[in-house]
Amino acid sequence: MDLEFGVFDWVDVAKGRSIADTYDDRIAVAQRADRGRFERYHIAEHHGATLGLAASPGLFAAAVARQTQRIRLAPMTFVVPLYEPLRLVEEIAMIDQLSHGRLELGIGKGSSPIEARMFGLTADQMRERYEASLPRVIEALKTGVYSNEAGEAFPLSIRPVQSAFTTWYPTSNPDSIRQAALNGQNTIFGFAFRSPGVDVIRERRDIYFDTRAGLASNGRDPRFGVLRHVCVAATEAQAWDRAEAAFADHYDNFTWLWRQHGVDQPPQPDLRQLVADHLFFVGSPDDVTAQVAHVVEATGVNYVAGAFSWGSLSVADALTSIDLFDTQVIPAVLERVAG
Repeated sequence: MDLEFGVFDWVDVAKGRSIADTYDDRIAVAQRADRGRFERYHIAEHHGATLGLAASPGLFAAAVARQTQRIRLAPMTFVVPLYEPLRLVEEIAMIDQLSHGRLELGIGKGSSPIEARMFGLTADQMRERYEASLPRVIEALKTGVYSNEAGEAFPLSIRPVQSAFTTWYPTSNPDSIRQAALNGQNTIFGFAFRSPGVDVIRERRDIYFDTRAGLASNGRDPRFGVLRHVCVAATEAQAWDRAEAAFADHYDNFTWLWRQHGVDQPPQPDLRQLVADHLFFVGSPDDVTAQVAHVVEATGVNYVAGAFSWGSLSVADALTSIDLFDTQVIPAVLERVAG
């Protein structure tokens, strides 16, 4: 299966930039990805946190849809328990129409108990709502008929372009990989610098593809991917200067909500150690080519999602990074892994 690349964005707070300017900056990065070799643009959903300004990933995906032409849009994820199911069905259908059939569905139960509490929900309630809502959402998207909790059926006036959606279930839980495969879902395993090591990724990757091999195909290659922050610059020194300052602000965003609620967080990881552990990509195009190729070869993944905008990286630096990754790193990695 061919190796694919995507772009992931938390749309986290950028110091010195208004929220409106941050949205404009991130859409500019999505537009650059659209012109390149990237297959998808992923947006995270978070609430009440400086980590995520796209509290409605569907709304942000709709904005990106109207500013791009080719790249597929994959919110990662729609936190299903936080939505009224009919409203979610109709929003998904609208985004698919606005993007002319480019939407893919990242779905999940939600990973933050603090964010769930904002909605008055416990972890058990989140799971129960997910299990009750998701089948009705998928069935309505497929058939154009929505069934409420009482079993009443209602035809929908807004239907998606696609009759069947590619679905994603990102997770950091190794035990959930087999179930994602059984459900026919693509996955991103681990969350960037809090990802498992390459040996664990390889083990779970093998379980995933062994499980998927016994299932009927929808004509699209299944994707087992990793997520990594990326900072590429013309020289190694430039990349490190930009990355180290920006990562401090991003880590502050990453842990902000937990700290607000009195939950101690580990100190900021050493960025150079993260790169050495293959959890972060920083350097010149040659440096990052070697880093990406090592992860792909060691793990066997067939999808790499890069986060190019984070913390206090300027939009100019993010655009430089994604441009160098697109024009120099991706071709070199593809040539290397092809043999």
